[in-house]
Amino acid sequence: MVKTTKKCIGFLFTVMALVAAGGAFSSSALAQDDSAVADFYKGKTVSVVIRSTPGGGYDFYGRLVARHIGKYIPGNPDVIAVNRPGAGGLVATNYMFNRAPKDGTEILIPARELAVSERLGGSEIRYKTLEFGPLGSVSKSTRVWLAGPDVPVNNLEDLKNYRENHGRDFSFAVSGRSAGSYQLALMLEESGYPVKIITGYEGTSDQTLAVLRDEAQGTINTYGSALDQINDEGFKVISKLGSHPDIDNVENVKTALTGKWLQVAEVLEGQMLVGRPFFTAPGVPEDRLKALQDAFYKVVQDPEAAEEAKRAGRPWGDYASPAEMTDAYEKLFAAPDEVVELLGTE
Repeated sequence: MVKTTKKCIGFLFTVMALVAAGGAFSSSALAQDDSAVADFYKGKTVSVVIRSTPGGGYDFYGRLVARHIGKYIPGNPDVIAVNRPGAGGLVATNYMFNRAPKDGTEILIPARELAVSERLGGSEIRYKTLEFGPLGSVSKSTRVWLAGPDVPVNNLEDLKNYRENHGRDFSFAVSGRSAGSYQLALMLEESGYPVKIITGYEGTSDQTLAVLRDEAQGTINTYGSALDQINDEGFKVISKLGSHPDIDNVENVKTALTGKWLQVAEVLEGQMLVGRPFFTAPGVPEDRLKALQDAFYKVVQDPEAAEEAKRAGRPWGDYASPAEMTDAYEKLFAAPDEVVELLGTE
């Protein structure tokens, strides 16, 4: 009996030793991976490719990430921002997919609509969204439907009864028929709301003036871009698509929609989850991709980066993970053609 116990104890110690050795091996392998990544990046320069010209949201976020991500990438490479504008972001996106080094030394901030553009097709589209290496998104987008400060509409119920109560349709000022805001107004019109769409107002300032002059009663914008309209001019958020803690009590526009337009809103809401996406080139080795993803997440959590965004009045920190990005894009590619064609881009 004693011999049997000793044998069991000896066997147990052997198993424990093997497990410990396995754990040590795993830790050693991870350390070797980190070391290999650090060795690769040490002394190199990483480029953050920005889809637009200097100035504007994409440039702001690209440069902000470029200023901070180097300290979190193993090996601490230098990081520079490079503007590659053209064709609404296609120049930068096609470059990253086809010509950029596939070694993790280039990062892209493309147009948020890159997957929609790919799904709609065209000879100028020379990339596959799902083949990029996703790093994450620094901010989710929320669309808001706005009414002017003196317009007697505070919510979707007021909007639904606007014609009956005021003898005319509620007009939204938008830029053009190809703009996303046009489709967002159209989805209410075709769902039975007394909405009229007026095009030709190219920017937020023009649209704001149109409402203040009573040429229109409302506009549609992203929440971040609408803050001046809300805070300075007193515009009211009457509906939203997406989520933001500032407007938790505002009704989601999906409650007003039916049929294909409800499907459009659901797909669009998924794309807004990745409002400021970042990628690296396809084919980057897994250990470097993981290092870039980890570094990107740490930038989003960085208090200095957050403070810079706050001072600039830019949304920051509403992080979307690589897995969430992939899920949103897969849902888009699985949506019916008639739904995708109604999404529009801007």
